[in-house]
Amino acid sequence: MASLPQTKLYQQQNSDNTQVMDTKSDKRTSSPEKVVPNLGEIAIEASEIVSRLEQAVESPVETETIRKPSTVFLGLEKKHTDEIIQIIQGLISTDEDGEPVPALHLDYLTKLVMVSHSLAAYCGGLDRSILQKLSTRFTTDTTRWISQLFGFLDCSAFYHEDQFEGLVRITRMMLHYKYPRYLEDGTLAFTSSLPTIYSSISSPLGIIQHLCRQLGLPLACIRPVPVNTHFGSQYTMDVAALQKMLADDSVTGRTPVIVIADVGTAVTGHVDNVTRIKELCKTHDCWLHLRGHNLAALTLPSHQRNGHVSPVADSFTLSLGSWLGIPGLPNVTLYRLWDISNNTNRSKQVGATRESTLPLLAGLNTDHLSRRIISLPLWAALQSLGKEGLLSRIRENFLASERLYSALDVFRHVRVLSPKPGGQSGAYTITELISKPASLAMLFESTACCVVFQFTPEVKEDEILMKVPPYYDKLNSWLGQILQLDVPQIPIDICELENIGVVLRFCPFENASGQQPSLEEFKTFVQCLEQQLVILRATIHHKETFKQLVDASPVLKVVELPDWAGMGGVRYCPEGWEELLTDQAKDELNNLNIALVDALRSTDSAFSLGEGQDGLMCVRFGMLTPQSDVEELLNLVLRIGQSVEENSRVLDSMSEIVKKGIETATKDLQKENEDRLWQEGIIRHVPIVGNLVNWWSPKTKESGVRGRSLNLTQGIVESTENIYKYHMQIQSGTAQSSGTKSPPTPQIQTPVSASHSRSSSHASASSQSQGTKENEKKDSATAERVASPKPEIVTK
Repeated sequence: MASLPQTKLYQQQNSDNTQVMDTKSDKRTSSPEKVVPNLGEIAIEASEIVSRLEQAVESPVETETIRKPSTVFLGLEKKHTDEIIQIIQGLISTDEDGEPVPALHLDYLTKLVMVSHSLAAYCGGLDRSILQKLSTRFTTDTTRWISQLFGFLDCSAFYHEDQFEGLVRITRMMLHYKYPRYLEDGTLAFTSSLPTIYSSISSPLGIIQHLCRQLGLPLACIRPVPVNTHFGSQYTMDVAALQKMLADDSVTGRTPVIVIADVGTAVTGHVDNVTRIKELCKTHDCWLHLRGHNLAALTLPSHQRNGHVSPVADSFTLSLGSWLGIPGLPNVTLYRLWDISNNTNRSKQVGATRESTLPLLAGLNTDHLSRRIISLPLWAALQSLGKEGLLSRIRENFLASERLYSALDVFRHVRVLSPKPGGQSGAYTITELISKPASLAMLFESTACCVVFQFTPEVKEDEILMKVPPYYDKLNSWLGQILQLDVPQIPIDICELENIGVVLRFCPFENASGQQPSLEEFKTFVQCLEQQLVILRATIHHKETFKQLVDASPVLKVVELPDWAGMGGVRYCPEGWEELLTDQAKDELNNLNIALVDALRSTDSAFSLGEGQDGLMCVRFGMLTPQSDVEELLNLVLRIGQSVEENSRVLDSMSEIVKKGIETATKDLQKENEDRLWQEGIIRHVPIVGNLVNWWSPKTKESGVRGRSLNLTQGIVESTENIYKYHMQIQSGTAQSSGTKSPPTPQIQTPVSASHSRSSSHASASSQSQGTKENEKKDSATAERVASPKPEIVTK
């Protein structure tokens, strides 16, 4: 019996490598002599294309190439291969916004798998007899190697790309087994008895929904099994409840078909009691299917079986591509062969038994006449890794979980929700499991496929914490994002459990790179986590003080921000504005807080602009350190807020003065123009006649309409005869040097009153008149300080 080779059989060859044909091979056909050189050329060309795509991700393509719109119709002219590859490079190296995407780690093994996909496509065009020979060889070898590695000797394998397709076909096979008329009658065969599928409520609902859609089954066929509440893990299936369901369904006319158990639940990685569930399934003639990352523990050397031993389940699905970190590998579902040893009529039966045809009816048998050899990439990867290489990667995955769990177990405010490596007693480590024999239950209990942890509040000794408060969900989400940015070498996923809240998850069996973090990278991760935990605890400590100080302030209001993990939101709202929140007042309040945030960010980047649920802007406080002074930060907001409010008040006053000045100047010019018209007489403005009168009796130079200028410092509209006479602007009231003659006072001076300002409009009723006068004095005084060197605006 052939076994998985211990060394890597694949090595990169130079372009001039050739293959030597066996002299004893069949010489009646020349097809092998033509195929061999072509395979070498395809492998070399595919490897070059993969290298080009890898370089494209590392050095993004020009923006013009990326931004080319997709063509609606196929072009008439054919494109060169290099041009097509260039288009693909632009698509995979950037995202939809044109930003570069992180490069995919491509080692020699990943490149080999990609090349093997090209070779599999090439083999699909060969003669059917050669294709059948190749498919049979690749599939048989791969199935034998995997069955030996996972201790499932009397089994067959089904290779599929969709991770749920194996479960779908296993269930279809069981429907054919339980309902002999299912092939002829379809769902009408379920009239007398409804098929029943059992799955834990902790399993993803999408798996069950996909299974029912593919098989055309109603959701009434699904029996959700509750999880443990008193004994065992709260994430594993309650075996006593399952036993009761199987017994009740057999009496009430339902037909148990399959039980789906987890060997490593989807998020937390807990393992169901497989031994007990297997006994129940055997008693009720029900199929047991397993799924989960902990199935990889079956490859550990201490668990290698000697002789014929019953398998762990009737079938299970292996995600080897995810476990080994090699993209492009198919999933494998191993299922047991039907036992016909107990068939008393075996000697009398002619031909195949009905049970032996069930995999064929369900589509579980490999079609060797198919134009695609799906097992070829996995066959090549297993040969390249060898047995030791494959076991080494799986061991490193379990060791990575063990190291991170040990590092997190020392933090008081971190709750680890995944199972403890080595079991509850911690008696076994991965190294000990390799050297010491262990039962199946101990093997699954002592290995952890992932580490799930969560930042929690302080709890008392006798208190049992279930779901954390909603604010801690924000804190855990923030913590996960910080760890993803600061320590990307440790891949962290942010998940949410219904009864627990937001959690952080590290799963080495889902690491796409295939290389687990080193000890130094784990040390860096723990240091970063420790720093962030100090910030989280300090933020929670300061939060109560923060709310008390804000509530005591007359101009600061607390703003609830549902998605903000920082200290919270504060809105600067001057007194009296809450009663006058019209649409215009809301716009002014938003502008005031936006200006406040801009001024605060120049002093501290911890401030940011936020928006409350009422649509109004506010100042967001970020995370704080133990050295932060909350009172000082709020005083800073008050000081800068008052400064921004004063500046806004000055601008409003000046704009009001300018507006009134323009209106006054327009009225003065209109009135003076009408007076000049009556003084000069209407006849001077009659065409032709007016020219004759003006020639006979010219107008004086001073009779024209004088322009107007606005003096911002005094709030007066003045006539402009001095400006045009002396060709300069002179402010009245300016001290003149001795011996110089002051210009005459402008003939027309009209005072301008700014009767409106933002502060006066929102003042209280008791001090409205006095506050208005004081604000006008402050506005004029402030206007003098901020006025430009030439504060007059000339209008003519």
